[in-house]
Amino acid sequence: MYIRYIMVNISYINFWPEDLNNIWFTKFIKYHFESCKIVPYDKSPDILFASCFNSTMHLNKVKSVQAKCKIFFYGENLERYPPYNDIDLLRNTFDYIVGFKETNIQEKQIRFPLWLIYYPYYSWNSEHNILTHIQNKYNVHSKQKRLFATIISKHDRGGQRTLIYDELSKYGTIESPGNYRRNTKPIGEGKEDKIRYISQSLYNICPENSCFEGYHTEKIFQAFEGGTIPLYWGIDLPEPNIINRNKYCFCDIKNIDSLQQSIKHACDTPDYYLQGELFHENAGKHIENYYNTFIMCIKSVILHS
Repeated sequence: MYIRYIMVNISYINFWPEDLNNIWFTKFIKYHFESCKIVPYDKSPDILFASCFNSTMHLNKVKSVQAKCKIFFYGENLERYPPYNDIDLLRNTFDYIVGFKETNIQEKQIRFPLWLIYYPYYSWNSEHNILTHIQNKYNVHSKQKRLFATIISKHDRGGQRTLIYDELSKYGTIESPGNYRRNTKPIGEGKEDKIRYISQSLYNICPENSCFEGYHTEKIFQAFEGGTIPLYWGIDLPEPNIINRNKYCFCDIKNIDSLQQSIKHACDTPDYYLQGELFHENAGKHIENYYNTFIMCIKSVILHS
């Protein structure tokens, strides 16, 4: 049973440059409480959300904020954002550190991966939920394909896209409307533009930008929405309790023989990847746990403040 409050005041520091009234976290809090309002961080908010997109001088501001609950959400690999990768600094500043690492409440750590906030779901419903949404999109888009493969990217700083692209191109033409290796006309900037485009292809190259403990972003899930076979790199077994292992081709860029064999297998036997459901039968329990752990930790702090 949810405990509801009349009004919850929220503030943000160092967050994505979006309309704060429409940001996922605002809607999440509004869903679980009666209502909420965005206020300046110097107005003693009930909840302060912070992230890693400015210098650490903002951490001093966080320390001075009189908030009941201070949450650090990292949607990025913190190894790319020093000194936010200092776990002791974060623990001494925030009530909870929310991101990719496994939940450990004693260490103030909650696993709530970035890909969840790409979808307008804020709790678990057994009939209509984030997993049924993605599966339904997959079912529609996996039926008719006119392109062999697609990639949509702005860059390849780590070189992983080039390794996968060059190997996959031995088997067919890869369409690239983005800045990276553009060979066709560009598409729109929105998520739906991307899904609509990649849904025309059988394969989609969608590696992460880097590796980090538990780091899995929206990329593989958007490839699923497009009904594609994702050629994925990051940490192997992304969301192993949620995604069925045969639904994507993991590309080990550190082992060229393995990379070649896995891409050959994907191209020779696409039906292996297309058969069956995207998600494990009990995947919903893990999604439900993500939502419930996050909101109950927030409520426990606010109730006892």
